[in-house]
Amino acid sequence: MTTDTAAGRPQRHFHLNMQALSIFLAAAAIFVIFGFLNSNFLTVGNLRDIAVSACVNALIGIGLTFVIITGGIDLSVGSIASFVGIVSANLMVNSGVGAAPALLVGLVLGFVAGGLNGILITLVKLPPFIATLGTMSVYQGLAYVVTEGQPVYNVPQSFVLMLNSYIAGVPIIVVIVIVVALLAWLLLRRTVFGQNVIATGGSEETAWLSGVRVARVKILVYGLSGSLAALAGLVVVARISAAQSEAGAPYLLTAIAAAVIGGANLMGGEGRIAGTLVGALILGALTNGLVLLNVPSFYEQIVTGLVVVIAVAIDQGSKHAWWGLGRGRRNRSEPTPVTPSPSTTDPAEASEPTVASRTGE
Repeated sequence: MTTDTAAGRPQRHFHLNMQALSIFLAAAAIFVIFGFLNSNFLTVGNLRDIAVSACVNALIGIGLTFVIITGGIDLSVGSIASFVGIVSANLMVNSGVGAAPALLVGLVLGFVAGGLNGILITLVKLPPFIATLGTMSVYQGLAYVVTEGQPVYNVPQSFVLMLNSYIAGVPIIVVIVIVVALLAWLLLRRTVFGQNVIATGGSEETAWLSGVRVARVKILVYGLSGSLAALAGLVVVARISAAQSEAGAPYLLTAIAAAVIGGANLMGGEGRIAGTLVGALILGALTNGLVLLNVPSFYEQIVTGLVVVIAVAIDQGSKHAWWGLGRGRRNRSEPTPVTPSPSTTDPAEASEPTVASRTGE
């Protein structure tokens, strides 16, 4: 395993660095092009609007990045955002619950909803696509049931201001996203849990043989995704001062797109928090730029789809060109993992170096 790590790490890091560079260059090119086409695009006020509009996709996308790294997918995030937004708004408007408790209830509810996805996937053994497709319908239906499909208006100004105020001229939601992204990066790259997430996505069997509690890792990851989707839903409520039963639905595909554009590998084992943030900014810039150019809104979906396809195509091409051949040789020479015998008393201790070598952290 040591030889494998030493031989493979430079090529892998070269691929990841080139991939990250290409994402930042693409974002810079988009901003330059739209700035050239419309002089209002690069103004301070418009850039602030782009950052704010990207926040919902960024929050959901960060949670999805963890899920995608484990090799899964969560199609229920939009429905969770809608459900939590309706429940929290209903508590504030019709039950007199304060803004902060309603926010806390929403985050807990999102974690429970996401954790249920993880339980269905790990304990019931449902494929992630099927499990979250089913819960997507369930959570969306619950959003209708809570208020019988009626919007909730007159959300308290204390809640609106809590997520819509400014700190030193910077929207507080942008500050929240930056803090969430920093904490997510630290969790993924600087903790044992983050190493276990990456190891699970690389190979569940190898991670399990190395002592990783794969089921617990997945449940927590889906719970994290649900919590961030819930926070995004609450942000939407604060922005429009109302809650609607389908408010979170449009963000499912765009949040997945942000993670994929940012370099998350849908096969698992790879993803970057910073890349997801840049992906969300790219989508926000595209939407904003098209509006300034008076392009009909329905073209936005076409552009988003093309950007995702191009991003994945470039990613796959870069792997074949710079990393894929080396990886193939490395995998052929890699020794086959040996299943621990029943007499092994501490498989985690015996296999600990394997996790470290797989994660590269």
